Amino acid sequence: MLHTTRTRLGMACGALLVMPLTAWSIPVLEEVIVTAEKRAESIQDVPISIAAFDENTLEKMGVYDIKGLASKVPNVVVNEFTGASTTVRLFIRGVGQNDVQVTQDPSVALYMDGVYIGSSVGTAFETADINRVEVLRGPQGTLYGRNATGGAINLVTNRAEPGLLNFRQRLTAGNYDTLRSRSILNLPLTDSTALKLAYAYSERDGITDNDGAGEDWGIEDRDNVTADFHWDVNGDATLDYKFEHSNIKDTSRLSQILRFDPDAPASAVISFANPALDARGMPVDVSQDRLDDATSFDQEVKGDVEIQAHTLDLAWELSDTLQLRSITGYRDVNAFNQTAQAPTVSLFGAYSIVNGISDTTFNQFSQELQLLGDSDHLTWVAGLYYYEDDSEEDNSAGNSNGSEAVPPGGIIDYTSTENTSIALFGQATWTPRKLEDWHFTLGARYSDDNRKASRNNTRVSYGFAGAPTTVPAFVADYDQDFDEFNPSFTVEYDLNALSNVYAKVVTAYKAGGTSQRSSSLDNFRNGFDPEDLVSYELGFKGDFLDSRARLNAAVFYMEFEGYQQSVQTGRNPGERDFINIDDADISGIELDFSLAITESLVGTLSYGYLDTKFGPGSITYQQIDDSSPTGLSLVEEQLTDELALAPQHSFTAALDYSYPLSFGALNANVNYQYQDESLGGVQLPAGELSDRNLVNATLSLTQLQLGDKLGTLRVTLWGNNLLDDEYHVGNIRQAAFDDLGLLALATFGDPRTYGVTLEYAFE
Repeated sequence: MLHTTRTRLGMACGALLVMPLTAWSIPVLEEVIVTAEKRAESIQDVPISIAAFDENTLEKMGVYDIKGLASKVPNVVVNEFTGASTTVRLFIRGVGQNDVQVTQDPSVALYMDGVYIGSSVGTAFETADINRVEVLRGPQGTLYGRNATGGAINLVTNRAEPGLLNFRQRLTAGNYDTLRSRSILNLPLTDSTALKLAYAYSERDGITDNDGAGEDWGIEDRDNVTADFHWDVNGDATLDYKFEHSNIKDTSRLSQILRFDPDAPASAVISFANPALDARGMPVDVSQDRLDDATSFDQEVKGDVEIQAHTLDLAWELSDTLQLRSITGYRDVNAFNQTAQAPTVSLFGAYSIVNGISDTTFNQFSQELQLLGDSDHLTWVAGLYYYEDDSEEDNSAGNSNGSEAVPPGGIIDYTSTENTSIALFGQATWTPRKLEDWHFTLGARYSDDNRKASRNNTRVSYGFAGAPTTVPAFVADYDQDFDEFNPSFTVEYDLNALSNVYAKVVTAYKAGGTSQRSSSLDNFRNGFDPEDLVSYELGFKGDFLDSRARLNAAVFYMEFEGYQQSVQTGRNPGERDFINIDDADISGIELDFSLAITESLVGTLSYGYLDTKFGPGSITYQQIDDSSPTGLSLVEEQLTDELALAPQHSFTAALDYSYPLSFGALNANVNYQYQDESLGGVQLPAGELSDRNLVNATLSLTQLQLGDKLGTLRVTLWGNNLLDDEYHVGNIRQAAFDDLGLLALATFGDPRTYGVTLEYAFE
C-alpha cells in the first residue's frame, strides 16, 4: 500500500512538473469564434468557408477600412468603384457588382453588427473599435437573404462592458503625411450598464500630385464617432444601442491612360496634358507606370460623404434552450462625389475622359427578429426580416466622356428609388441520437421584394466626333415585384473530435431591377430579371498534431441562371443596361492552413483557385445604336469567356513571431499576398487588371509597463507594399474609348507606405 501511495504521489508530482513544460513547449492554435450562423460558434464547427480576423490581426495586415481587405483573402476581390474613392465593390468567388448604381443591389452582403448595409456608396468608412471581420465565401441565401449570391462580410465591433474602466489611445504617423488617431473610452455607469465612446480620425496626402487645378488625387480625410450603450436588463435580457457618425472627404484616385493609338478613328480630337511623343510628334504610351503627378483640366475637389447610423440589439433568454433576439437598424447616407479621371483635352474643350459629379442620398430601415433554440440533438434558428430603403441621385452637374454639355436651361439627370423586402427564414441542424457523428442541416428562406425607380434625363449629346444633338426628354418609371424560395441542405460527418467533413447544396437569389444609366425608355421600364444561383460544395475542417496544425478546405461548383452584368448599350460608355446571362459557371478551391511551428512562431498559408466561364457559343444582347434612324437596331457583341474581377489564382502567407522580454514582449509579422491578373469587365474589348505582389510587415514592442496602475504602451513599426509593387485596382477598356485611341484606362493601388504607431492602454 505504501509503495502504491508513493508511486501515485511521484506520478502526481511528475505531472505537476511536466505540465508547465508541456504547455510551454507544445503550442496550440487558438480557437476562433464567429457568428456566421447567427450564434457564437467555433469556426471549425461551421460548414462554411470562412476567413476571420481579430483586431490585432487586422492591425498587422494594415487594414483600417473594408478596402484594406483587398487581396488579404483568397477568392475575394475588394476595390473602389472606378473614380469613386468612397464607393466599394465586393466580389467573392467571382460574384459581385461590376457597376454601382442606386437602382441595383450588391451581390455580396455587407453587415455591421448584424445590420445589412444596403448601398455601396460610402462603404469606405473607418470604425474605431472593430472586434473582428468575418468573410463568408459562397452564397448565403438562407440566413443572409437576397443579396448574398457571392457571400457575406460581417463587421463586428466591441460592445460596452459593465464593470470595466478602460481607455485606449492610438496614434499613427507615416509617409504621405499620414496621421491616424483612435480614442476609445469604456465607462461603467452602474453594475449593469456601461457607455463606450470611440473616435477615429484619419488623414493622408494625395498619392498623385495634381499640377493643375484643385486637389491632388488619392487624398484621405475621414473621421468617425460612435457611442455604445449596454444594459444587462436582468439575468435574462440585454440591450445594446449604438450610434455612429462618419464623414469622408477623400478625393478619387487618378485613372490614367496607359496606351494610346494615334491611328484610331477619332484620335485627332484627343491630346494629353503631359504627352510622350513618337517620331511623328504624336502622343503615344503616356506611361505604363504609376504616375507621381499629372495635370487636371478639371477642378479636382474633395468628396463629402456623411453617414449616420443607429442600431438597437435586444436579446432575451426565454429559457435555458430558447433565445429571442431583435435587431433594428437605420442608416442615412448623404454623399457628394466627383469621379474625374484620365486628364485629356478634346476639340470640344478641356475634359477628363470621365468627369461625373453626383449627389446621392440613401436611407434604409431594417428589422430582424430571430428565435434561436438549442437542445441536445436539435439546434435551430427561425426569423422574420423586413427591409426598406429609398434613394435619390442627381448627376445634373456632371458631364461624361467629354460628350455632354449643359444645354440652355440646364442638364437634368435625376434618379429616385424605393424598395421594400420581406423574408421568412429558418435553419435547423439535427444530430440523431444513434448517429451522433452525423449532422443534417436543412434551411429555407422565402423573400418578397418590390422595387421602384423613376428617372428624368435630358441633355445635349455630342458623341465623340459629331455635331451636338438634343436628346429627347427621358422620363420613365419602373415598378416590379419579385418573390423567391431558397432552400439549402448540408450533411456533416465528424471524423473524430477535431475534424469533420461536409457536403452542401445552397441556393441564393438577387432581385431584378433596372439601370439608371439606360438610354432606352423601354429598357428602363422593362428592367432585368432576378439572378439565381445553385452552389455545390464539399469541405473539410480539422486540427492535427495536438492542435498545432489546422487545415480547412473547400471545393465548389456554382451554376447561375440570369447572371446580372452591366454592359454598354448606348453610343457612350456611360449609357449602360444590366443584362441577364445564362449558363455562367464558377468552380474553385479554397485552402487555409495554420501551423504553430514553435511556442513563438505561427505560420499561415491560404490559397484560392477560380475557373469561371460563360455558356457555349456567342452571347449577344440588344444594344442601342444611335446612328440608326430608330435608335433601336440590334448589334451583336461577343462577351468575354471569363467573368470580371475573378483572378484565377490568389495566395497569402504570413509568419507571426512573439518573444517574452523582461519588460514586455516582442512581436513581429511578415505577410505576403498574391493575386492573379483579372478582367475589368465582361464586354469586349475588356481591360485587364495586373497581378499584385504585396509584402507587408510589422515589428512591435508590447506590454511595456509604465508603472503601477499607470497602464501599458505598445510601439509598432509598420510597412505596407514594401516592394512598391505597381498594381491595378481598376482597368477600363471599351469600344468607344478604342475609337479615341485610349486602349487602357487604369487605376493604381497604393504605393509603399510606412510609419510608426503608439498605443496607450489603461484598464
